[in-house]
Amino acid sequence: MTATPETTRTIHVDVTLNMPLDDGGVLPIRTGIGAIRTQTEGLVVFPRLIGPFEIDDQHWSVTHVGTGRRIPVEFEDEEHATAFANDAGSLAAWWEERPHLPAKTLLQVIELAQEHGGTPDQHVLGAMARKKAAEEGE
Repeated sequence: MTATPETTRTIHVDVTLNMPLDDGGVLPIRTGIGAIRTQTEGLVVFPRLIGPFEIDDQHWSVTHVGTGRRIPVEFEDEEHATAFANDAGSLAAWWEERPHLPAKTLLQVIELAQEHGGTPDQHVLGAMARKKAAEEGE
């Protein structure tokens, strides 16, 4: 039998892992992962990477295949991450190598992830708070 997207549950994706350095900086390391396909072409899920050879299966990420960039939200399990990825299909052209995500669309992506139990990364929460404060100040 020939392997096809319909018969193969995982796909190889090149991602960047930011390893912390003693001086407070980070060292970006490119590594390959075996990510799990979702119903949304171009989005995959996998456990959080702790290091080049370690994962934390108590935290899950959703990543864009073409860019290898993760959506800046963490999920507690594969099911929540997959449900989000499946529902996010209509928000962008995820099948493209580099989909265009305007700020408004990115906000919709983050809000949808939260509806699926996702916790946005701290820098995203800060940006959302600053945006809300600026809108209230207008």
